[in-house]
Amino acid sequence: MGGSIIETQTELWMKQGKVQMLIEMGQEVGLDDLEILQKLQEKIGLSLEDAKAYLEQYGKQLV
Repeated sequence: MGGSIIETQTELWMKQGKVQMLIEMGQEVGLDDLEILQKLQEKIGLSLEDAKAYLEQYGKQLV
């Protein structure tokens, strides 16, 4: 019995919150973009392409 795993909207929001927090905290402690990309891949399991897209989206926001 195979199939694809469907991510619920709640799971998506939770992942986006984790990504945004990791990016903001990484920038606050002085990590460069490459280090943040690596953390997003290691800690959240994102592909490099997804990590770059999130960094572009959340990395330039003023907090």
